[in-house]
Amino acid sequence: MATGGDGEAQGVPHASDLDLVSRALAGETLAIELVCRRLDCVPAILRDRHARYGSPLRADELEEVQQETLVALWAKLGAYEGRASLETWAFRFTVLELLKCFARRDRRRNVLADSEGELERAPDREESEPLLEPERVHSGLERLGPPANDIIRMRHFEERSFEEIASAYGEPVNTIKARYYRGLERLRELLQPHLRGESR
Repeated sequence: MATGGDGEAQGVPHASDLDLVSRALAGETLAIELVCRRLDCVPAILRDRHARYGSPLRADELEEVQQETLVALWAKLGAYEGRASLETWAFRFTVLELLKCFARRDRRRNVLADSEGELERAPDREESEPLLEPERVHSGLERLGPPANDIIRMRHFEERSFEEIASAYGEPVNTIKARYYRGLERLRELLQPHLRGESR
């Protein structure tokens, strides 16, 4: 890649961020921890934008959006090109995810209102079944393997905080977060063939 006189890649104003992301994707522990630290801006962004939009979500719904956004950010990290700072890139992505959540929520409410009678008449239809059976989830976790599967279990099933998990493993919180989000993305890939009703 060509560089300018100051050594910065031409057309890539945030080449240092791009290098950091590349090292994180290559599995460098310190880079992963630094990216996690940089992405700690996501909760604050969500709280601010959510308040600006009138705070329509419950606290648990907003927490779910936060987790989904962080997972999606890690999954899309390879698409980061350094055209903006990592925080600016995360900001745009986070706001988009929040708006998508609002849209899904509104659509879900409309569908439930319109189809309430139909669902009562057809309680055994396939569409009314859960998206994924618990057995599939546990099987996927077994295939995922340690330590990611244990971290996900501790976070979701035991409802333990990242700090508590980090303490149990004797590792930095950001390292645990990185393993958690990467593990969730891998788990989703493993479970994808079994998902029904997934958004197209």
